[in-house]
Amino acid sequence: MICPKCGANMTLKRGVCDKCGYDIEVNQQTRKYSCYYYNQGLAKAKIRDLSGAIDMLSRAVKVNKKNVDARNLLGLIYFEMGEVGLAVREWIVSKSFLEENNPADRYLDMLRSNAGKTEQYNNALRKYNAAVELAVQGGDDLALIQLKKAVQLNPKYVKAWQLLALLYMKNGDNDRARRCLKRTLSIDIANTTSIGYLKEIRKIKRMGRQLQITVAEQEVSPDAEEMKGEVKGGIIPSFKYAEDKPDYRSFICLCIGLFAGILFVFFLVIPSVKTGMREEFKEKQRQFGEQQSGYLQELDALEKTNESLQSRLEMQELELEAKKDELENAADKAGGINVFRMVDYYLKLKKSGDTSRMNLFILQMRLRAISQQEMSNAYAKSIVERVTADYPDVYNVTMTSAELFEEGSNLFQKGRYADALEYFVAAYEKSPDNEKNLYFLARTYQLTGDDVRAKQFYTEYMERFPAGTYYYHVQDLLNQVS
Repeated sequence: MICPKCGANMTLKRGVCDKCGYDIEVNQQTRKYSCYYYNQGLAKAKIRDLSGAIDMLSRAVKVNKKNVDARNLLGLIYFEMGEVGLAVREWIVSKSFLEENNPADRYLDMLRSNAGKTEQYNNALRKYNAAVELAVQGGDDLALIQLKKAVQLNPKYVKAWQLLALLYMKNGDNDRARRCLKRTLSIDIANTTSIGYLKEIRKIKRMGRQLQITVAEQEVSPDAEEMKGEVKGGIIPSFKYAEDKPDYRSFICLCIGLFAGILFVFFLVIPSVKTGMREEFKEKQRQFGEQQSGYLQELDALEKTNESLQSRLEMQELELEAKKDELENAADKAGGINVFRMVDYYLKLKKSGDTSRMNLFILQMRLRAISQQEMSNAYAKSIVERVTADYPDVYNVTMTSAELFEEGSNLFQKGRYADALEYFVAAYEKSPDNEKNLYFLARTYQLTGDDVRAKQFYTEYMERFPAGTYYYHVQDLLNQVS
């Protein structure tokens, strides 16, 4: 197997790279833990526990920074909570690890294609930051206005809703604060900050109810109790002697003490709690602002790097196109289909940069396919010399029939029959007595529409392998192309 750290060959049984000493078991363990945290985060995201999902996915990318699936899902969750900057950061980092067939390309293209929506998200972020500064300076009314505009521009901006609820709580409008917090819980059902604010609102509401009950009990007149000593029938005894009445003074003192305790809590404890909450809120908002600023700076740097890389890529593509036009013009002057096929494959290799043994062998076959008559042309000769100068070892590459057949089979299974045909032809030329080589060569010719050659090789198969594995199947296929 290949060492994931230095790329050297290593044996799986030993588990340690001989070149760099990297322990493959550690790598496998980290991948397992990363996958476990990713699955946990995915499960929480499905039930809209977005805060819990962020925690699990952050652990997944911390254990294995190349976990592209975890980074993409983390970006989607940030986007769902209105944190567009954090989402873009995760997607860009994901692209740096997997450039092709990465869903992050689709997400970023969606933002680029909808510039108006992206600008709307940016305006929401600016208004949120402005509201934080105003709230810290004591301008609650102006901060409320900025936050209302922010949640209008981005209705899923959880932090903006939470700050708006906190300002409503500060102004005593707990009903509006509760609605704002329920809005955040509809987005993230287990958001601990929103749940904590709702608990605080319930505490304040319970204290208010208890206060009302105490005042009502205190206002009850004791005269009604005095009538308990009256005689039934409505006649009051005229005796000077009367039974001792119950002593309600202790009960009244108890009520007064309870009432005083409630007032103490309401006017002294709650304001101190609110002051502590405000200080905590200011500190958190300051930290959030610094973190957001750092993320935006990092995003700007990544965007500039991306633009630089895009410019370099465009320049390389232009240079490659110029070389392609130059070679095609030379090939056009040289003439010959084999020259064209060789130039086409050479340009593909230059563009992909893949100089594997298999690709160099295919280039070798196309070079050998050029006839002596074509090589007599000066342009064709110059093209061949240019190709061999770029790939000096092209004629030294060798491939076995089994390797060529395996590569052709992979392309055949993917439905790339035209590409697979070239490998099957080479495998057949190296090992014409192999039953599979002959069968798949004929079958590929049929699938590419060349019934004449398919019939030729089907007939050869039936003649040479009357007891072969594919004999009866070949017989049916031969009837189709006849």
